[in-house]
Amino acid sequence: MSYKRHQPIDEKYMHKERYHGHHTICQFLRDIYQLTEDEEIRLKCRVAMNMAKSMHNRLKVYKDEYIKKIDMPD
Repeated sequence: MSYKRHQPIDEKYMHKERYHGHHTICQFLRDIYQLTEDEEIRLKCRVAMNMAKSMHNRLKVYKDEYIKKIDMPD
């Protein structure tokens, strides 16, 4: 199965400091982005950030569907 291609996320999201010190996928990608000067690695971090955000949003949808399914009486 082929998956949707993700575009790099805007660079402004890579400079957010709200979650500095948190142990999340997105913050880890921000840390890698900040540590390197290699533009190819930075681009891959931005694409991975978009992928992580898409995954998070899809998991929220699955959770809502699951909760609705549980709450429905038979």
